[in-house]
Amino acid sequence: MTFSKQISIAAAALAATLLASCQRMTYGRDIPPTAVVRNGVVVTLHDQKLTLVQNGKKVKDYKVSTSKFGIGNTSGSRRTPTGIHAVSQKTGEGQPKGMVFKGCRPTGEVVPVDASGRDPVVTRVIQLAGLEDKNSSTHRRRIYIHGTPEERKIGSPASYGCIRMKSDDIVDLFRRVSRGTPVDIEMCSQKTYLAAEKKENVAQILIPQSTINDLPTDSLRFRPAYRSSRRSSARRSGRMARTRSSAGRTKAKTRVASRSTRSRKRR
Repeated sequence: MTFSKQISIAAAALAATLLASCQRMTYGRDIPPTAVVRNGVVVTLHDQKLTLVQNGKKVKDYKVSTSKFGIGNTSGSRRTPTGIHAVSQKTGEGQPKGMVFKGCRPTGEVVPVDASGRDPVVTRVIQLAGLEDKNSSTHRRRIYIHGTPEERKIGSPASYGCIRMKSDDIVDLFRRVSRGTPVDIEMCSQKTYLAAEKKENVAQILIPQSTINDLPTDSLRFRPAYRSSRRSSARRSGRMARTRSSAGRTKAKTRVASRSTRSRKRR
C-alpha cells in the first residue's frame, strides 16, 4: 500500500470519527435547562420526548421524532431549533387521521400508517413561533409539530426539522394546546428537565399576553382571496390606466388640432 493511500484511509477514518462524534454531541448532551415551562409543552431532544406539564409536573408524554440533521436555526438547514417557542396556530381539526396537508391545508388525500414511499405532513398541524433572537426564524422556516405516517421511526431523529408524532398522539395533543401555549425545546432529557422544574432557583418561562396577541398566523390561509382581489384591483387599475391614456391621447389630439386651427387663422 502506498503512502498516499495510507494517508487517504487515515483521513477518511478521522472524518468518520469526527462525524460520529458530532452526531453524538447533537443529541447526546443532557444539559439542564436555564429556565422551565411550568404550564405548557416541553420537547426534550436527548430522549426524543414531548411532555405536557402543569404546575411543574408531568401530565402526559409522547415519543416524537426530531431532525436527523441535528439542531440549528439556519434557514434551509433542516435542523430542529431550540429554545422558547409558542403555539401560533393549529390546523386540521375534524380531519381524519392520515389526512395529508400541504401549506397547512388538507389536500383530500389520506395515507395509512407507514405507507411505502410516503413522508408527508398528516392528521394535524401545530405551528410554532420562536420567541428568542436565536430562533426567531422558526415560523418562517415552517417548523411544526405534526403527524407523520412514518410511525416506525418515532422515538429517533428522522425529520427534516419538524417535530413528528404518531397520528393518535397529535390528535390528543392538538386538543390540549391553544394559541400562545409555551413550547420549550431543550437538549436535555425529560428526567433532567423535570428535576429542574422542582428547583426554586430555576427561572419560570411566562409569555405575556401582548406577545401572544402578536404571534404570527399562516398567511397561506388568506393568500388566494388576497391574490384574486389583487388581480381584480390590477384589472381595474389597468382599465383606469387605459382610460386615462385614451383620454390623454384625445386631449393631445384636441390640443394639436386647436393649434393647427389657430395657425391657419393667423395665416
